[in-house]
Amino acid sequence: MKNIRSLIFLSLLALFGCSADLPSITDCQSNQELNVYCGFTNPEDLALTPDKKFLIVSEFGGMAPLAEMQFGQLSLFDIDSKTKRDLPILVGDNLWGDTQCSRDHELGFGPHGIDLKQRTDGRWQLAVVSHMPDESIEMFELVQHDGWALEWRGCVKVEGQYYFNDVALTVNGDFYATHMFPKDTSMLKVIYNVFAKSDTGQVVYWSPKEGLKPLEYTRGSFPNGIALDDDSQQLVVNYNLADQTVLYNLATQQAIATYRHNSPDNVVISEGYVWVANHDHAATDTLACSKTVNCPLAFSINQLSLQDLSPIKSYTFSGSNMGVGTVGVVLNDSLWIGSYHADRLAEASIK
Repeated sequence: MKNIRSLIFLSLLALFGCSADLPSITDCQSNQELNVYCGFTNPEDLALTPDKKFLIVSEFGGMAPLAEMQFGQLSLFDIDSKTKRDLPILVGDNLWGDTQCSRDHELGFGPHGIDLKQRTDGRWQLAVVSHMPDESIEMFELVQHDGWALEWRGCVKVEGQYYFNDVALTVNGDFYATHMFPKDTSMLKVIYNVFAKSDTGQVVYWSPKEGLKPLEYTRGSFPNGIALDDDSQQLVVNYNLADQTVLYNLATQQAIATYRHNSPDNVVISEGYVWVANHDHAATDTLACSKTVNCPLAFSINQLSLQDLSPIKSYTFSGSNMGVGTVGVVLNDSLWIGSYHADRLAEASIK
């Protein structure tokens, strides 16, 4: 059986191709394409603070089976000074999570996808997918405490039930999260699904009253980034291995639009548009990055219509001085880009 699996694995690699060794990026040099700012560890997801002066950075600790699981951290990036700052975490009461959920505050987090939303009571809530020490959604309040800080406000544990990638908050503190695939999925199965594109997961909805509820109409291949537009009650979901972004109407529970593009990662709704990060390379190309700090592969950030996901504009990048992009956050004439495999953030001009 082991030999058969190995043959299947090698056959799939041959089918899709695996890139030659990629160049090693060790310096922190900007170029005409991207300005880069170093000192991070896999800044996979970003959120803009309410004053638009800082980016909250999720420094990704990795997820099995694609990378070794380890702790990461949440940090700040000062947009004016272009410097990284610590993001203090205070211990507060469990107000926004499952009443039965608690955590050892001496332990760290394994952050992945994040979402910041202003609640109906005016407070700012940050939800964080965390893979360490076990699988959970961690809730924080973004507060002013000698500068921006986070105060822990509860959690929802899903260990043994779901394996989340990203999260989208509602204005009343409920959330939608993408369950990628079972946590014990092997690397072989992941690579197989690059070809098969079979359904591996779905969106899960949580509220304090109902608990966790899988939304079967959202099933697809490797659900990844997710974003919610509260006004229209529309949900945008990326399916990484299905190579598509889908717009759902939550009232009718129907898919109303689809955008097809290679390997979509994170998605942001900003100023009436949908911004999707896409990996413009074969999924197996990333195997060449297993021993590199930065994974310099091509990617794009695509601006789409919130009404029907029709393309507005695409910004393409070679990634020659940056790890492959996973998220794009727009501020004025700049596009701020994070990566799941890099020691830096990037800034692109979109004038």
